[in-house]
Amino acid sequence: MTLVFSVPLLVEDIDAAARDAIHAKVTAYLKTERAKRDIVPSPEESVATSYYKNEAQVLADVDLSELEQFVLATARTFLEKALKLAPRRLEIDRSWINIFKPGAQEAQHSHDGSLLSCSYYVEAPKDCGCIVLPDPIGARRSYREFTKTVGSDALTRREIAVEPQPGRLVMFESWLPHYVQCNKSAQVRISIAMNLREAPAQVAMPRARAETTPAAAVEQAAASAPLPLAKSADAKPFLLNELLDVHTDLKLDLEAIRDTIPAVVVDDFLKHPEEARDVVGRAPAANWKHEKGGKNFVDYYDCRLRFPIRPPNSMIAAAQQIIRHVYSVDTRPSDASVDVNWFRQIHEKRADFAVPHSDMTEGVRRSFTCILYLNRREECSGGTAFFRFRKSGSLVFDEAYARATAEDSRLAETGLDYWGGGAGQSWETVGTVDMLPGRLLMFPSEYFHAAHHPQNSFYDFPRLTLAFWMVA
Repeated sequence: MTLVFSVPLLVEDIDAAARDAIHAKVTAYLKTERAKRDIVPSPEESVATSYYKNEAQVLADVDLSELEQFVLATARTFLEKALKLAPRRLEIDRSWINIFKPGAQEAQHSHDGSLLSCSYYVEAPKDCGCIVLPDPIGARRSYREFTKTVGSDALTRREIAVEPQPGRLVMFESWLPHYVQCNKSAQVRISIAMNLREAPAQVAMPRARAETTPAAAVEQAAASAPLPLAKSADAKPFLLNELLDVHTDLKLDLEAIRDTIPAVVVDDFLKHPEEARDVVGRAPAANWKHEKGGKNFVDYYDCRLRFPIRPPNSMIAAAQQIIRHVYSVDTRPSDASVDVNWFRQIHEKRADFAVPHSDMTEGVRRSFTCILYLNRREECSGGTAFFRFRKSGSLVFDEAYARATAEDSRLAETGLDYWGGGAGQSWETVGTVDMLPGRLLMFPSEYFHAAHHPQNSFYDFPRLTLAFWMVA
């Protein structure tokens, strides 16, 4: 049996920290003169809204970057998993705030002209009114009434009501009619509505005709690619040791990957993960591994931010203690800095993981790789994968791997392509560690590993991982 003419509805709750941050920002915004100017009574309904002020964009006006990223990530899930559509870049076309005082309600309507629409609830007291979606198929609705076959199941109901909760997002296709019930509580109901559309294609400016070789074409594409720059107003000084301060009551998970790779996972490592995400996400990112004729700044941005370590640093001290406790080795940081790998897609990925590699360097007795995930929960996708080289069955660098990379340079990191080549034929995935906000992953550097990308998740925001190495 196949269900036809389905109507997808997505309901997702944001994490508590982001919910509280959004609530604080909106509360402060509502006290400003700007809010008093932009939020006006609807000429047709009882709701007060900023919808009628075209220049008002509540996401930008209130600096709700965490909500914007959450909505874009959720929208990609909606398109790819619910509608089974190919990945595409989305943007939020309009965003406005709605305030329902006691007794206020909103008549049935739809958001024609957009791709997806959603409502996020900032304040939602009990009995403040559900968002209701009637069955949009008129023939089916009439039939249910005539034959008395209305039921409680989603397939036979006359309408679907979703109860609002603070931090809840409700998303649907924009053509779908909906209305809002009367606010029967004694408090206001505050929601933020958003319309999404497909982002316009980025077209390179025409250039004077010169060389027409493939290498010249690649260089022109790299030169015309948009740079991930931050606004100067976003730049603020910060103390690295405070930004990367860690909790003192850490709990270690000895995550042995299939009983072969002695990895350590520490969740809730950072004290201030949201602040760390904001700083590294807004910073201009410098390219690295950029080779002539390569794919960096053509198919993707593979960039790096470097921050100096100023002792004493609690993150480094915690890493030393963990390594001493788990591996019985005394270590020091390999450099007087830590790196943030800043990666974002331009085109669809060509593999599920980057080029597998190890992090061992000459002159080091032992080395331990430390990877700290900095993305927010709604931005997390994939993680880090570990590999076995098929020709020798080895998890670490060996002669068979050295010979193979000499014959086919695509098997090694050359800087030409993040995705590499021959992945399926040469590498067997041993296991993965999922990306989670503020999660620290540690393992001996000799093991083959790579960034794991099971989905096309990093179009609208970067994949952010802080990396440093502890050496004996």
